[in-house]
Amino acid sequence: MFILSGSGKNRLLSSPLEPGIPHLSFPVTTNQQGFNLNILTCGIMDVTLISRMFEELPRQGPGSDECTAYASSQIPILPRGGKILDIGCGSGMQTLALARLYPDCTITASDLHQPFLDDLVHRAKKEGLDGRIIPYRASMDNLPFDRASFDIIWAEGSAFIMGLSNALRYWKQFLKPEGYLVVSDTTWFTDSPSEECREFLDPMCPDLKSVPGTEELIRNAGYAVISSFRLPDAGWWDHFYTPLSARIPLLKAKYAENSDAQMIIQGLEMEMEMHRKYSNEYGYTFFVLKNRCTD
Repeated sequence: MFILSGSGKNRLLSSPLEPGIPHLSFPVTTNQQGFNLNILTCGIMDVTLISRMFEELPRQGPGSDECTAYASSQIPILPRGGKILDIGCGSGMQTLALARLYPDCTITASDLHQPFLDDLVHRAKKEGLDGRIIPYRASMDNLPFDRASFDIIWAEGSAFIMGLSNALRYWKQFLKPEGYLVVSDTTWFTDSPSEECREFLDPMCPDLKSVPGTEELIRNAGYAVISSFRLPDAGWWDHFYTPLSARIPLLKAKYAENSDAQMIIQGLEMEMEMHRKYSNEYGYTFFVLKNRCTD
C-alpha cells in the first residue's frame, strides 16, 4: 500500500518510535507533482499518526480470508505444535484466519503499532483463539526470535516496507530448513503498462517487476517457488478500500488542521483512484515459497 506525504527534496527519513523499540529508515523520492512518495509506515511524520489513521479498519492492507486459505492449502499439513510467524500483522485479520486454519499450531503476530496488537487480542478473545496467538511488538528488520524457529513465516502486504529482496534475505534465518514463507507483494501484470500508471508507480517502485521477474528474485534469495497467484480485486476492496473510503470523511474532519494527515488522505484517494483505473495492470501477487537450505 502506498502513501503520498509531504513535499520537497529526496532524503532518508526515520520513523520515531518509543525508546527501546528498533526502527526502520526509508528512502523518499519525489514525483512530478512534487509529492514525496512513501510507503505506509514511512514518512516525515510520526509513524504513530499514520498508524492511527488505519485503526478500526478490518485490515490495514489488501487481502482476504479466501486468499489466506488458498495460500495455506499449498503447504503440507504442519505437525502438532507447529510455529507460525505473522510479520506486520496489523489488527490481524489474516492472523485469525491462520489460527482457524492451523488449529494445532501457535501463531506469533508481530507489529510495531501496539493498538493494532491490542485490537488483534480483542478479536482473538471473541473467537476463542487467544490461547494460540502471541502478540509481539517488534520491528520486522530487527526480530528477536531464535534462528530456525518457525515452520511458516507469513507476510501479507508487509514485505514492501523493507523491500522484498531485503525481507527475503533477512527473514530466511528464522525459518526452519524445510520451512515455508508466504508473501504478497506488488507486481506488474503487463509488460506495457499505461503511461499514467507507470508514472504513478515508478517513483515508489522503480524496480517493480513482473511475476516471472519477482520469482527470479525469490529463487536468487534461496527459496523454491511452490505457487503464485494474483490477489483478485475483491481482496483490495471488500475489507480494505471500501471501509477506508467510508472512513476518509471522518479522517478529513478529525485531522482538518494537520497538514501531514491531509497529505496522507490525499495520497490514499489518489491510490484508490489509480487502482480503480489500472487494477488489470498491477496489483498484489501471493507467493508460496519453500526454504532452500544453503548451508
